[in-house]
Amino acid sequence: MPTTLFWLWPYSKALEFEIKEVEQRHLVIAKNMSGAFERYYHDVVGIFSILDSQSPEQMQSNEFRALLNSFNFSLVARVDNGDGSTKDCLFSNGIDCPQFFEPAILALAESTLSEGRVLSTVTEDQALQTGPVFVLARETADGLLLAYIATDYIVAMGKRVAFGEKGHAAIVDHQGNVLAHPNDGWIAERRNITAVSAVQKMLEGKTGVEQFFSPALKADMIAGYTSVPNALWGVMVPQPIIELESKAIAIDRDASLVILIGLGLALAISIPATLSLVRPLERLIKAIHVIEKQGSSVHLDWQPSVFVPKEIRELKTSFGSMVLSIEKSRKKISKLAYFDSITCLPNRSYFYKLAIKSMDAMSAEGRKGAILFIDLDGFKQVNDSYGHRAGDELLLLFSNRLRAHFSACVEDDALLAYYESLPENIPARLGGDEFAVLLGHTESREEIENRVHSLFNAIFSDYDLYGGVRVSLTGSAGIALFPEHGSVCNELLKLADVAMYQAKAAGKNQVHFYSIQK
Repeated sequence: MPTTLFWLWPYSKALEFEIKEVEQRHLVIAKNMSGAFERYYHDVVGIFSILDSQSPEQMQSNEFRALLNSFNFSLVARVDNGDGSTKDCLFSNGIDCPQFFEPAILALAESTLSEGRVLSTVTEDQALQTGPVFVLARETADGLLLAYIATDYIVAMGKRVAFGEKGHAAIVDHQGNVLAHPNDGWIAERRNITAVSAVQKMLEGKTGVEQFFSPALKADMIAGYTSVPNALWGVMVPQPIIELESKAIAIDRDASLVILIGLGLALAISIPATLSLVRPLERLIKAIHVIEKQGSSVHLDWQPSVFVPKEIRELKTSFGSMVLSIEKSRKKISKLAYFDSITCLPNRSYFYKLAIKSMDAMSAEGRKGAILFIDLDGFKQVNDSYGHRAGDELLLLFSNRLRAHFSACVEDDALLAYYESLPENIPARLGGDEFAVLLGHTESREEIENRVHSLFNAIFSDYDLYGGVRVSLTGSAGIALFPEHGSVCNELLKLADVAMYQAKAAGKNQVHFYSIQK
């Protein structure tokens, strides 16, 4: 019976486990990409909104051109909306400003404006051979302000997601035209894939997981999908179900081999020998049930007798290796889902989860706490002056000091367990150059000021970066108190953010407690 149970269990449970893991992982990846695209959209629209207020000298400055290049602007021009002639070419990169814009581009710009949007659907200027671009349009006193933005950032983000044999990311604009996809031909022709039901749902602003048949891959797929709220783009992370089934089939095949060996031995040997086979298998079955119930690995502390056939002893070793492999995969997935890839600090969503649990505990114990919102002063200048490599290195070194100050865990294998235990202080990276720290078990504002002063002395000073670059780093911070300013994590973080901007307004490199502005 234990042998039979062992044979029946692996395929169904392994497939169920794989599908559940995929549902969680794909949806987390889709949501993380949606957040990145939302920030990118706001940044692009914000930059475009100030373009015609810049002087010619500012537009031609190296700093402003570098900013436009970093967001993939390829062309900015003032256009006569009557005949489409170019009045003034404010910026170009890689293409020449045309004397006249194509009627199709002008029609798309007018359609975009009539929809109350700034960013068009993906298109291409055939005359300029721009490749896939967005058209940004805004009416001005003397015509139109038009800009082209290449989709390189979106394509690059999409290509970063690849797993299994055919797992990938697909990003579409608000009309279902492909922005990023493993098939470069689909990107070039801006293939419309609204026939896929998951694409229809994410264009309706929905988020979820769905199984569907892909005509392109001719396979059943499982995908996590969501939308980019303001841009109205869709983000989908699909994977063929057959890849999940193949893993379960492999486990089932191994189990079938084991049972055949067991039955052959049972027919050939006596009752004592049979018992010597059954007992280790019973222990293995118990271990499987523990894993099934607890969702984690167990220590196989039994040693098979030397009289037990070699195959059974190898089975114990192979099973132990399989359990360790599953546990490692779970930890890797958890790290991707809950921790920032550059700093290895908890990300925004995980910080929310930890802060809520910690505040519930402090509330039950009648304790006080605070949320510290930190924004690095002048971080954008580091990226603009020395490149994103230097910026990422600065973020990593900064997070190392932040973690070291709080004696936080740095071991990959123990990260999740450490933060789930709710340490007194929980540092996190919210995104960009914004960090947050949950300060637990505080008694007074004076104590918080002393703790923050000690923290700033530890983390803000000179940093030596790659290539002999030295950066003197400062930061501005805002503090919201729990429960004085509120007991809801999201609201406290907003108040701490407001206080941080008050500190910025006061001259940067300062710390402000939240206060109501009259």
